[in-house]
Amino acid sequence: MSYQAIIFDLDNTVLNFELCERQAIIGALKACSVSLDLYGISEPSFLQVFETYNSQYWRKRDILSPIEITEMSYKNTLAHLNIQTDKISHLSQSFWQIFNHSAVTESGVYELLTVLERNYRLAVITNGFVSAQLPRMQAAGIDHFFEEVVVSEAIGFAKPSPEIFNYALSKLDLIPAQVLYVGDSLSHDYAGTKQVNIDFCYYNRKNQALPKEVKPKFIVNQLLNLLELVQ
Repeated sequence: MSYQAIIFDLDNTVLNFELCERQAIIGALKACSVSLDLYGISEPSFLQVFETYNSQYWRKRDILSPIEITEMSYKNTLAHLNIQTDKISHLSQSFWQIFNHSAVTESGVYELLTVLERNYRLAVITNGFVSAQLPRMQAAGIDHFFEEVVVSEAIGFAKPSPEIFNYALSKLDLIPAQVLYVGDSLSHDYAGTKQVNIDFCYYNRKNQALPKEVKPKFIVNQLLNLLELVQ
């Protein structure tokens, strides 16, 4: 059976999450006049510490709000690096203001979606907050390509839970064999699609070696290569 729809992961598949996040982390410091140079700390060093704390709090997103996650990430990072400031709340607010309007896409995304929409229904399944994911898609000018955008916060299930994939299928009124899913995460995307028998295209953006037991239907290291597989 040929595919009728292609569903994409959002972060680090359609949008470059790493660059969007880093722009917001450093941009908030500058907006709040928190100088790393004053403390002899480089931006890469700050980012490394911040991202370590942020990943820990992100796993608690079911009980913490976006603002709380970011506030605690800045608070712990600044304390870790002995940076003194009373602007934790302002930093968090500035971060989300910048992040939610970040529009850095992966290479070739707009061209890819422009071609695919001629023959396929397009959708997104993403873990994250509605208040962040939808504005970022709008800022990037790609929201109009997608018929459905399923965000984990909105439905109460996150990848790799099969429920979020089944929810998207029900919204599209399609069965698994009619869908191809494209994503960059083996633990979230591949594991989830495998549970519901959706074909998976692994966007191997960093050309990483795959475990022997991992067998995606397709592998691409450039998104535009997807056109060779489905056209």
